[in-house]
Amino acid sequence: MTHSNVRDLFLELVAIPSQSGQEQELILYVERYFKELAIDVKVSRQQAGIVACIPATDDSVTQLPVIAFSAHLDTVTSTEIPEVIVANGYIDTANEAPLGADDKAGVAALLSAASELVTSKDPHGPLEFIFTTKEEEGLTGAKLFDLDLVDASFGYCLDAPGAVGGIIRTSKTHLQLDFWIEVGMSHEKSAILVAREAMKKIRKNFAATLGISWQVYHFGGEILENGNEKVTILSEFAADVPLSDCLPYVEQIKQIFIETGVTYKADVQDVTHMNYHHFDIPETSQVCKIVAEAMQSLSIPRKTIQQEGGTDANVFNDRGIPFIVLATGFENPHTTRERIAVPELERLTELVLEIIKRAANRQ
Repeated sequence: MTHSNVRDLFLELVAIPSQSGQEQELILYVERYFKELAIDVKVSRQQAGIVACIPATDDSVTQLPVIAFSAHLDTVTSTEIPEVIVANGYIDTANEAPLGADDKAGVAALLSAASELVTSKDPHGPLEFIFTTKEEEGLTGAKLFDLDLVDASFGYCLDAPGAVGGIIRTSKTHLQLDFWIEVGMSHEKSAILVAREAMKKIRKNFAATLGISWQVYHFGGEILENGNEKVTILSEFAADVPLSDCLPYVEQIKQIFIETGVTYKADVQDVTHMNYHHFDIPETSQVCKIVAEAMQSLSIPRKTIQQEGGTDANVFNDRGIPFIVLATGFENPHTTRERIAVPELERLTELVLEIIKRAANRQ
């Protein structure tokens, strides 16, 4: 088998429904695939995913660092099954359903690479191919994944849009801040006006703070059964620094809401959710040097990119395994215009294999 089979693998994967929380059929497909290759697969508890463990080719490379590659099995929720078409070198859909290249492109590349590794005579060190579930639901699979199944020293997450060659080395800290403000109907100031005053103060305080953003994505009011007015504010906080550096700003936002509530005798409640943590992998690190050498060998233009939103790499970094994110070639993720070029799938598979080869050559 060669990397050219990645197109057919991808088409098979897209035909298997695997929305978040409904990945079992795809898990069985991947398990059978590795079983046919005689590669051991370990299953994480709580249906968090699986890891395929590919041993080193011989004793001379056994002591090399274990390298991990990850991709998530689930796709964004859709009411329609994609009607796949292949035309002009692209794999696309003919209906209003997302293709699912996010992240079945990454899954297909890893499966195709595994088949080549089994038949290749090139030496390589120990490898782990990690497949997670529920990535589209708050990175849940990676957060629940049993790390006692993973021995990797570092890894590559195949889960960014754009042409192969894109690299994400840094990511923001991201939290969700939710507030509820409640007042009686006869109150001197409505809950909406109390909320707006607090928000105005926050925006004024954060206007000149570089690298910090606070955005409200839901603002809604209602009248409760007891006649009180209640406002719900759902917001997102993001910063280019670790969580410890974010906490003073988060507390400042919460304090402004509380103080505004006290001023107008309004009841204020809040809840903070941690979505994902910041990471910053230096270009001088081994994980970055290896991929840079691989891209240079394949004449793939290397480009540092930024991505809004988290990936499993955020979780693995937070849990102690340095991971960077690689672009996988898909375009317009989470939309009805999602598509991927067949050459990008092939190039991604080549890159995975070249990373493995370059890592072995660095011993």
